[in-house]
Amino acid sequence: MHFLTGLLLLAAVPADAQLTFQDALARARTSAPAVIAARLRIEEARGRVVGFISNPTLSVEAGPRRGGTTTTDYGVELGQDFEPPARRRARLDAARAGVTQEEERAREVERDAIREVATTFLRAIEARERVEAATTGKQLADEALRIAERRFKAGDVAQLDVNLARTAVARADGEARVAAATLAGQTAQLKVLLGIAEPVTLAGSLHDVLGTSDDLVTRAMERPYIRVLDAEIAEAEADQRFAATLRWPDFGLRGSYRHEGSERIALGGVGLSLPIFNRGQGASAVAGARLTRLHAEREALRTAIEAEVRGALATYDALRAATAGYEHTVIPLIEENEKLALESYDAGQIGLGDLLVVRRDALDARRTLIDQLIETRLAEVELRTRAGVFQ
Repeated sequence: MHFLTGLLLLAAVPADAQLTFQDALARARTSAPAVIAARLRIEEARGRVVGFISNPTLSVEAGPRRGGTTTTDYGVELGQDFEPPARRRARLDAARAGVTQEEERAREVERDAIREVATTFLRAIEARERVEAATTGKQLADEALRIAERRFKAGDVAQLDVNLARTAVARADGEARVAAATLAGQTAQLKVLLGIAEPVTLAGSLHDVLGTSDDLVTRAMERPYIRVLDAEIAEAEADQRFAATLRWPDFGLRGSYRHEGSERIALGGVGLSLPIFNRGQGASAVAGARLTRLHAEREALRTAIEAEVRGALATYDALRAATAGYEHTVIPLIEENEKLALESYDAGQIGLGDLLVVRRDALDARRTLIDQLIETRLAEVELRTRAGVFQ
């Protein structure tokens, strides 16, 4: 069903569709190959829940009887063994715990798939914003070249200014082309992850905030990894109960029919096993040791997840504050400096070299802002992933 849903989603994507961040995450939940495979493993585990009744046994014997005359004796015996109800319940509980483990592992696979899609989507948005920054830089370089050529014709500057301005335009054009190639590569990778063949346009920006949960630590304690351990603990407890039932005898029903000479013999009876030597000692020891280990692993995992979430939250908060301060303080200044420098060069108050220095500083400032924005967004993705918010 999930696979079919994924195919329907793929068919529903029109050419040049707008793909938002949330759309990408929704498609990852339905069409990511790893997610589909993990969900199919759940069905395998469910198949192990059935088939706990043993088959009946049939025995046939035949042979000649020699005396005054030779006759053939034969016998037929039919038996059915039954395990104690408590043992059957323990086996079923262990199998159901295995199903729960696969369900939670599928959720963890889904979480990882969503994180990969989220990271790739944001990297593509980063590449697009670098294209925009490079395009802005080229526009400024084009304007500087126009002014240099005009002033050269007027005799205000030498040919060197024109050559420098043309070099700046060529560099800006190269940066824009590289950024565009990076955008194409990131978009192609995203389409592969989502199984999209048609062209898409990415919607959103690095300024978009995903939003956080009220209590991320509490949410993190519901992570699938912890629930997998809970299911493994339940399975070990069922194994322990199963081992305890090995002290009890198995029983079965027997029925037989024999032909011996001229005699016809029909018998019915009950069979019991004798748990004298194997009373489940080994199975009980293994289950007990496994329970001890799983409880220790669960406690260690809870401690590690809490530390991870608190660390990721501290990192995200610090990055967000630093990025906001940088954007509100530096970016307005560099935009004003670019405008003033261009006007000053046009008026002959500064040389082209000074203008190019201002422009280079502005480009570096914009690149730094993009670097900080993508690090903040990726830190937010990591925080939400570790806290289990993406599940």
